[in-house]
Amino acid sequence: MKALLVNGSPHKSGCTHTALQLVGDGLREAGVGTDEFWIGAKPIAGCIGCYKCAVHGNTPDEVMRDEEGVQVMQVLGRNMAWLLESIEAGRAAGVEEPVQPEHRVGTNFIR
Repeated sequence: MKALLVNGSPHKSGCTHTALQLVGDGLREAGVGTDEFWIGAKPIAGCIGCYKCAVHGNTPDEVMRDEEGVQVMQVLGRNMAWLLESIEAGRAAGVEEPVQPEHRVGTNFIR
């Protein structure tokens, strides 16, 4: 099993890459392979800074000094691996996937 880590930052080896490597560590510890795909310089668009990431810093070194953020990313990787393994085990056991609604209902609170 493999997970694709998508790096949407315009900086290929920056803070987002560092966070993804931490998530990848947790995945690899659980036996899940990883590939990182960098889209930052592609016409799709890079990170627009819409919210703060779970790790903080202006450089990869600063990200690694954010001990809480590093731990969150590593736990996230392990939890993702568990979820992927659980889905695979459920399929192997014949557990049906949830039925999705035919039409997604959206709520607009601006009236």
